[in-house]
Amino acid sequence: MPFIEAPTTFYMGRRYDPNEHKLTDDIVYYDARDLVTHAIVVGMTGSGKTGLCITMLEEAILDNIPAIIIDPKGDITNLLLTFPDFKPSDFEPWINPDDARRAGLDTPAYAADVAAQWKDGLNNWGIVPDRLRWLKSIAKYSIYTPGSDAGLPISILASLAAPKEGWVGNEEVNREKISGIVTALLALIGMNVQPIKDKEHVIISNIFEYNWARGINLSLEDVIMQVQQPPFTKLGVLDIDAYMSEKARYKLAMELNNIVAAPSFQSWIQGEPLDIQNLLYQPNG
Repeated sequence: MPFIEAPTTFYMGRRYDPNEHKLTDDIVYYDARDLVTHAIVVGMTGSGKTGLCITMLEEAILDNIPAIIIDPKGDITNLLLTFPDFKPSDFEPWINPDDARRAGLDTPAYAADVAAQWKDGLNNWGIVPDRLRWLKSIAKYSIYTPGSDAGLPISILASLAAPKEGWVGNEEVNREKISGIVTALLALIGMNVQPIKDKEHVIISNIFEYNWARGINLSLEDVIMQVQQPPFTKLGVLDIDAYMSEKARYKLAMELNNIVAAPSFQSWIQGEPLDIQNLLYQPNG
């Protein structure tokens, strides 16, 4: 029984009859409109959690739904291994030679077996080569590897741009964002701070707010320089030097400068800026 291709309708497969130990003709769909909050996939090791997630992500791609996937294990990169023609030569580079040896085959022969198994298995689920070609033709993947040049580098600190939506009317959201950025920034130099109690957090937060409220983009270098010479003369009712001495600000700036100076940290501040809109969508939308 063929399944229906329709917007917001994810094809998840067919129901399995545990008593008869076989698939039924009862097709399972998932309404993508239900994906509006949070979800968790729970199961024992090897029960198919990753497979289910990959299926849902592929269906989302076919429905033109973008996704940002955070994958510490590296399993979800298998999304890129889409081979509509099931040619053994496509599978061969990804074959584990130990698996081939245990099967008593050389790598090319084992790749041919794996390709045939995938073709038969997907065909049993109604996934025909044309559907895979459709998926491959519309899917655009980018693998970002923060802190590494194994994939596309992405900068987490190099561009601390002012919010595109502006400051006025978005003060609460922007201040929450600033608080998170400053807390993370200070954590990089080993400081476990509290937003209101600790002067370091307060002064850097005010630097962000001063610039962002005026639509001025910041870089980490800008922040370091403005810690030494703040763009304002008072914090609260106190002069800036009374609130935090020039010596203390210089010490803080030196510690922040270690982030920029440390060779091991360069891969974290090089590459494309961390911009969610750009990660989700191509320039043409």
